[in-house]
Amino acid sequence: MKLPYYNPGRRSLTFSLFLVLTLTLLVLTGLGVFRLYFGFEWTAGNNDSGQLFTLSVRGGRSFNLFEADSFGRTFWSSLLILLMLCLLMPLFRLAGAAIIAGLSVAALLFTHVQMADSSSRIPVEFELLMVLVLFGTYVLLGYIGEVRDRKRVHRLLSQYVPAELAREYQRDPQAVSRSGVQREISVLFCDVVGFTAKSEQLTPPQLAEWLNMYFTYVSRIVVRYRGSIDKYMGDSVMAVWGAPSPSQTHAHDALCAGMDIQAEVETLNARYRDKNLPTVVMGIGISTGPAMVGPLGSEYRMDYTVVGDSVNVAQRLEAQTRKYKVPVIVSDKTAVELPGMAFRELDTVTVTGRSQPVTMYEPLGSRETLSEQVLQRVELHDQAMAASRSGDWDAAVELFGRLREEWGPTSMYDLYLRGIEQARKI
Repeated sequence: MKLPYYNPGRRSLTFSLFLVLTLTLLVLTGLGVFRLYFGFEWTAGNNDSGQLFTLSVRGGRSFNLFEADSFGRTFWSSLLILLMLCLLMPLFRLAGAAIIAGLSVAALLFTHVQMADSSSRIPVEFELLMVLVLFGTYVLLGYIGEVRDRKRVHRLLSQYVPAELAREYQRDPQAVSRSGVQREISVLFCDVVGFTAKSEQLTPPQLAEWLNMYFTYVSRIVVRYRGSIDKYMGDSVMAVWGAPSPSQTHAHDALCAGMDIQAEVETLNARYRDKNLPTVVMGIGISTGPAMVGPLGSEYRMDYTVVGDSVNVAQRLEAQTRKYKVPVIVSDKTAVELPGMAFRELDTVTVTGRSQPVTMYEPLGSRETLSEQVLQRVELHDQAMAASRSGDWDAAVELFGRLREEWGPTSMYDLYLRGIEQARKI
């Protein structure tokens, strides 16, 4: 992003004042009001002190402004030209300021030629040096201001679009596609269970504080796993992996973030309890698949986001966490992407707005870290699900009943048993 060297208002005034102060110092130096004298003498062999040379520095006032004769028309005309240079340069970008500096040089030379009969207190060579110093000072201040603006814009832009996109836009605004691209991504939806009831207990300031703490907690973990916050919707957080920067590990990173959000939620609830605020229970849905990534909106407002079936699936899976009483649910495509993770199959459902069914899974963790007992229960659960699909109701009831007692959650296995009972009546 190419930022201008100028900023109408405060920056122009600051630049002008600084340049005027610089000009004042240069004029006083040129007049000799402040002057340093350097003396150097080679003394080797001239005395017995052993010194090779002597260096002396003297300073002081060598010109009295109040007792000097008239400075003449050339001096005041040149000073006016330099003063206009200081006032006008900050109002323009670098190219415009360079033109003004060039015009000032021409004006100074013209002044000295036209007023040759009026001697100047400051040599024309020194006045030209003043123009160079003033222009160099302007360029330096402009560069410092540009760097500061870049950082400010990046911080501001990163709050509205992913940080990777903000950096890309700063490097090259034309590189950001306006039409969007199709990309394989993973989407995470995080929602508060019973948010309406909680919000009724809080005043508006308390609710704002409660939500800000919740959003900060979730966002910090998302960023930890290199995800991008797409949007906040009420009490929901939508995060994306694989956009705007492609990723080969988007499914793994999204799942790790979702599991950490649930695993570390007690730290957030401890802060809530310290402030006498309601604690939080969250449901998380994760889906993997193709989506369109890019700007979406109208001429009045644009939003960088992702749209596609994967987004819809993730949102629907999050809603299923309440029914199955599990904290995280992922889609079958997400599970396929992670062969090293252990999953418990929950059900195959047709989510709203989608014709193809989705098989839902509860992530349990890496197979390498799970105990042998958990892995045996996962295998037993798979057998129960297979028996249920094949219509072997007796085997399914036996296995689900055993898992209900030994593993749980009981409400989920009660749901399976009621479904088998209804199927038998048909």
